[in-house]
Amino acid sequence: MSAVATDVLVWVVFAVLFVGAALLVKVAAALLVVLVVLALLLGLVLRTVRRRRAGPPRR
Repeated sequence: MSAVATDVLVWVVFAVLFVGAALLVKVAAALLVVLVVLALLLGLVLRTVRRRRAGPPRR
């Protein structure tokens, strides 16, 4: 292979790895947002269930 072809190959591999890493970061951020939303919803559901089980507040 010539030096130019090797240079081009190295840049193409670098670009593919860079784009792949950027996509992985975006996917990880999206998963983190989904997990936070699910945790908040679970907290709300558990709070509602506890209130219903407790019955009317005692005085």
